[in-house]
This record gives sequence, C-alpha cells and structure tokens, in this order.
Amino acid sequence: MGGGIMNRRRTRRIPLLLSLCLVVSLLCLAPARAEAADVGAIDRVLCSLNYSPVAMMELQYVKVSTSSADCYITSAIWTDPTGAQVTGTFGTGNYTLTVTYSAAGDKVFSAGALGYINNKNDGVSVSVSADGKTATLQKTFSAEIWAPTAVKQPTSEKVSMGSWTSFAVSSTYAESHEWFFESADGKQTVPAANASAAWSGLSVTGMDSEHLVLHNVPAEMDGWKVYCRHWSVNHLNYTDTSRATISVINIPTPAPTPEFTPVPLEVPSPEPAAEATPVPTPLMADGGSDTGAETQAVPEATPAPVNRSYSYAGDSTAHWLVYDDNGETGEREEHLYVWHETRAATNEQDGEETGVCSICGQTATRPLGRQSGGSRSALGLGEKLGIDGFSDIQLLLLGGSAVCLLLLILSAALSPRRRRRRR
Repeated sequence: MGGGIMNRRRTRRIPLLLSLCLVVSLLCLAPARAEAADVGAIDRVLCSLNYSPVAMMELQYVKVSTSSADCYITSAIWTDPTGAQVTGTFGTGNYTLTVTYSAAGDKVFSAGALGYINNKNDGVSVSVSADGKTATLQKTFSAEIWAPTAVKQPTSEKVSMGSWTSFAVSSTYAESHEWFFESADGKQTVPAANASAAWSGLSVTGMDSEHLVLHNVPAEMDGWKVYCRHWSVNHLNYTDTSRATISVINIPTPAPTPEFTPVPLEVPSPEPAAEATPVPTPLMADGGSDTGAETQAVPEATPAPVNRSYSYAGDSTAHWLVYDDNGETGEREEHLYVWHETRAATNEQDGEETGVCSICGQTATRPLGRQSGGSRSALGLGEKLGIDGFSDIQLLLLGGSAVCLLLLILSAALSPRRRRRRR
C-alpha cells in the first residue's frame, strides 16, 4: 500500500519536472529572437565605383554598384557644382554622388550605419529613414584631370608638289589640339599657325583640330615631319603624337643649261690677211640668240583638286580609306576600339563589353569573366533544420524535454503491469 502511494507521488513529480523544462526553454527563446533581430540590422552601406569623376569623361562610363546582399540600389545621381544633375560629360570642379538603398526583405538599416565607397569611409555620409528601410549615401569628389591619350597617330604621306594632303589623329581627354612641323634633322620647329609665312603659297586649315589639311604643298617641305600636340583641360599637361613624314614627289627637273660650242677661226691666206672677223659667240639660252642651242621648257605642275572626298570600308580586324573619285584604297589599319561595359558580370554568367572603332565606327563585343562570389558561413543547426531564431543549445533543451516526456509516457504505461506482478 505504501509502495503504491510512493509511485503515484513519483508519477506526479515527473510531469512537473517536464513542465519546468519546457518553461525554461520557452524563456530562453525570447532573448534569442531579440538577438536575431539585432544581428539582422544593416550597419555597413557598401558602394563600388569603377571611376571617380574625370574631366571630359562621359557619365555612362562611371558604374555604381553594391556588393551587399541585404540591400539594393534604387537610384544613383551625380550633381555638378551648381546642383544640376549630370547627364552628359564631367567638367572641372566638385561633383556629388547620391546613392539611395532599400533594405531587402525584413532587413533594416541601423541608425548608426556607416558608408564605404571602394572600402574607404573618408568623406562618406549616410542618412537612414525613420522606419530603417531606406538609406542614402553621399560623397563629394573633385574631378580629376587626366593627361590626353593619343588613340590614332598621324601617318606619313606622299604628295605631289603643288597638290594637297591631310593628317588625322584622335585622342581622349583632350580639350584642344595644336600642330607643328619639324625639320628632318629635328633642329627646327614651325607651328602650323606660322606655316604660311614659312613656306610661300602654302595654305593650312584645321591647325587647331584633329584633322590638318595642307594645300599647295611646296617642294621645300620634302622630308619635313608633322605631329599634333593634345592639350588637357585648362592646358595643365599635354601629349605629343608620333612624327609623320611629308614626302613631296613629282618635283620638276630644272632645264639643262645649253653648252658653249666654240667656232674655229678662218685659216689665213698667203695674201696679206685681213683681220679675221670673229664669229659671234653663241649666246646662252637666257640670251636667246643661238638658234642651234635647244632649250627645254620647264613644265608647270598641274594642281590637284582642292578637295577629295572619301569614305571608310573595313572588316572585323581592320579598316581603310576608299576615295570616291576613282575607288582607290588606302592602307589597312587595325581598328581602334573604345570599350564600355554593356552587361555586368555576375556569379552565374559572364558579362559583356562592346567596342566602337573611333575611326570607322565598326563595333565588336568581348566577354567579361564571371565575378568570384564569397563563401557563405556555416549554418547553425537551427538553420540546417529550417527553424529560424533557435540556437543549437535551445534545440538540445527542447529535444531533451521531448525525451523526458516520452519516458514519462512509457513509465506511466508500465506502472500498472509492475503493480500486478507484485500482487
């Protein structure tokens, strides 16, 4: 009788202990969920720039992106020193970048979130909305001034005396251009602006552009070289192109000077000889009295047309000039592509760049390698089981409670059998 009472007391204590374990486990859940909410707040706003503003750079080449998976960019705006939005090219002075982010899913931005541009926090400010779902990042940049880059070099040209020729170049980040002529020995330099005074009859146009044209080229320019100087914004620095040689052809040969032919004197007779009458000496060609001397006329050079139109033809690797008047073609030259990104690379697919030849307009594409994604951190036991907000210890407590409850049920089921055996 006493043993049965003791068993009933033990049976009543076991549910109490199990209930106590369940209550402790539930109490542990509340801090874990609060901690998970704190961990979910975004405290770093990341921004990546491929270029900072450069004077004369087009806006389309400046790309803004973020590497954070917890938020995404909704807008990125550049404003100039007057506060107007930039839509074309950058100039000089200060430009402000304003990037707006939205938090992904149930994420929010921390009130004290810090902003980073290319992993640097200098001069970056971040403001967060009241609900924490939107953050705005700002930074002001001073536009850089790059030295010009010569994209196309001038090529040497052959020109008939009295005819015309031209030289073309191209460059990036150049605000102005200046042409020069250099002697074959490199000791003399003549600015194109003074060329008409240095060579009589020479006409020069385009001396401050990327296309220099010479008309009525004299023979004295044979062997001289020409080059272009690309000036940066505000003439802070410059880049010179390579030298191209001017070869003047079809220079007329001077007329030969008539040779002097002596005339023999008469032989005196036995009679008193009279003074021999001297035979008149033939004059030179410039005197004009000797009909026996041949004079070659100096031919005049036929001037070439003042203008000669042309167009470009090409294939996937090169381009060349085609003159409209006779179909004559120039030398093949490789394309000079200016590349820009048309599809960004991701972890799942390659990107793509499109290039446009700055001379003939030919287009081409090339792939961009995939981005290398970062590895995810190891998941906790709760995440592996698909249960959000539970730590490994809490799950173990819940599991232990479940085992205790199962043992209680088994004990209750076996107790009547044991009492019957004892009886």
